[in-house]
Amino acid sequence: MGKVDRLWTSPWGLLLLSALIALGLFLALRPLELQGPATGRGRALLRLDHLLGATVEPLDIATASQSGLSPGGGELVVTSIASNGPAAKAGLRVGDVVERIGSQPAAQASVAAPAQFPVPVLINRRGGRAVLSIRSVRG
Repeated sequence: MGKVDRLWTSPWGLLLLSALIALGLFLALRPLELQGPATGRGRALLRLDHLLGATVEPLDIATASQSGLSPGGGELVVTSIASNGPAAKAGLRVGDVVERIGSQPAAQASVAAPAQFPVPVLINRRGGRAVLSIRSVRG
């Protein structure tokens, strides 16, 4: 018997073979889930990102606790700012929590982008609230 034949008949070889088979079955049988810009919500966030010149994501638990908010309330957290974009010019910073855009909660405004600019944006910066006036790249 060669070394390769002994590998597959040894306890470690059988364990390795079993693990490879289990991994292959797991990858083959798991449901395929697509997320990202292809979803309606993803496209809405991308439109809002472009209009504001900032990248926003749904509020996470850690940022919510720092801001005194509860996650799942529809707020958006700023994750990046385009240099010289409308958000940067208005004073928006990474980590700011966007609570309202215009007269709508932030999550609803991301679905229906604001029609009028400049738009007032209510932010929460580590527990303190401020209103910024943001002009769109198109306006």
